[in-house]
Amino acid sequence: MLRHRRWLVAALAVAAAVLAARGPLAPTPAAGQARDTQAGMKRAAPGTRFAFEVIESKDAEYLGDTPSHRGRDGGLEFRPHVALGDAVHRTEAGGVDRVVGRITSVTWERVSGSLTVEFDPEPLARIAVGDEVWIDLNPAVPPAPAAAPAAPPSAAPFPVTPPR
Repeated sequence: MLRHRRWLVAALAVAAAVLAARGPLAPTPAAGQARDTQAGMKRAAPGTRFAFEVIESKDAEYLGDTPSHRGRDGGLEFRPHVALGDAVHRTEAGGVDRVVGRITSVTWERVSGSLTVEFDPEPLARIAVGDEVWIDLNPAVPPAPAAAPAAPPSAAPFPVTPPR
């Protein structure tokens, strides 16, 4: 019986030493607080460019598909805020920025801090592997168009009859 107590005391001592070496248990995050480090990254200011090189171009991957291009780069210092349909730009000779495509797929590799962007080209835009293009990491949302005023009933293109 004495031998069993010694083992129990030794096991408890080892457990206490392990807990003491680990330090206090990590506090649980408060409600609504994120658990990962990327959530603490600030969003980029509107107009922040993320330049990347086109590394793949294809005519069609699936039946009925359209041409697309893919590019990737790393070094993100800000939390991206891009969506499908956002513009892909290229800075041409003379410093003129031109929209050359629209995003169709975007992947944020959080661990490596990189973005992979797939986009469809604009009509008649020539995009080659090796071209450098860029996206806005936090594009400003365009204002909603103002609603057109309702036309008066007298301006209807067909005769209006009152209900019976």
